[in-house]
Amino acid sequence: MALTAHGLPHVMGYLPTQDGKQHPSPLSNEGLMDAACELGLTAIEIPLSAASIADPQPLREALQARNLTIVPDFAAILDADAETFQRFLKTSAALGAKVVRSMLSRLLCGDRRSIEGSWDDYLQTAARRLNEVLPYAQDLGLCIAIENHQDATSDDLLRLADLTGHSPAYGVTLDAGNPLAVGEGPVEFARRIAHLIRHVHLKDYTIHFAPEGYRLVRCAAGDGVVEFPEILRIIRNNGHDVLPGIEIAAQQTRTIPLLELDWWSHYPPTPATRLIPALQILWAKGRPATEPYSSAWERGEDSATVEAEEWDIVRRSVDYFRTLTNKQVQE
Repeated sequence: MALTAHGLPHVMGYLPTQDGKQHPSPLSNEGLMDAACELGLTAIEIPLSAASIADPQPLREALQARNLTIVPDFAAILDADAETFQRFLKTSAALGAKVVRSMLSRLLCGDRRSIEGSWDDYLQTAARRLNEVLPYAQDLGLCIAIENHQDATSDDLLRLADLTGHSPAYGVTLDAGNPLAVGEGPVEFARRIAHLIRHVHLKDYTIHFAPEGYRLVRCAAGDGVVEFPEILRIIRNNGHDVLPGIEIAAQQTRTIPLLELDWWSHYPPTPATRLIPALQILWAKGRPATEPYSSAWERGEDSATVEAEEWDIVRRSVDYFRTLTNKQVQE
């Protein structure tokens, strides 16, 4: 499994505390590699810096020295032009990557109301960009795995496969918790797109009732609502060599306002039965709306406290998957 940089946003220097203070000594990429080795993991997932893209050799040597592989992170696919994406792909291949992760958009909470134009237009534009870069990725032996980053439904990801001619270089990064952000159950979502899954974020959430719908709150894997044994079974049987990444959810609680009628304004008509798995999870495991749920970061704690909480959740998640794997081997 891989250790993902975005699961440690304050430690990595991506996210300041609530009072605007950066981590006093952010973890470097090499530090993340050492942490992955200490935790017994075999890879890291990081965004590539401008320096890495200009000269990937130091990063490649650092990975090789630790016997680690890498999943590089690109931004949202429309954040940069095709040429920039191609340079990223070339560097990723030079680092020995087989899969790169990219986002479809920067929308969160399944909320498409801020998008200009229709969601269908956005998908069409994204597909055109993918069609510009997928042949290049295929020539490099890479797969571009689009994440369901709280924006895409399973139908959207299947449609992108159609719009890109079912290119072997097109795949999906399944974020295990994010189907709940668009009103789908994680297991059902994984089953629908199983053949497309090329990378995974093993992320868990607790779920809380809210007046607008429900809230998704970060937690260690195994403490939330995602059925990881079944998710991992689906992945193992999908015909691809998939390297999962352990990722902790964002510090910010995500409120999914699916009880607001205009939240659905950018969604096509959907059978009501598609909502049942998510609602079953909410009714079976939903925590009271009045139960405290904030993270140390949300409470405005200092850097040291936020850091300690981030590492604690990561380590408990690693322990959960180690225990789960040992149990499955014994069975």
